[in-house]
Amino acid sequence: MFSILFMAPKISCPNCQQNEWLENDELSYLPRVMKMDNGKYVADTDNGIHVRLWRCNNCMYVMQFWEPD
Repeated sequence: MFSILFMAPKISCPNCQQNEWLENDELSYLPRVMKMDNGKYVADTDNGIHVRLWRCNNCMYVMQFWEPD
């Protein structure tokens, strides 16, 4: 298992202009989803994006950062 260090956003909250970010404690992974010809969907677990969420401690505004796989 590897560890990725993420720094808090370098900008103030777009909603309240405070700089009090709280980070989620996990890195989330969202696989890409494709629609098949028969109308069903399938998840491509080999490709997706890594998502990290930050929440303003003052107004609860949520900011997301993502990185392609």
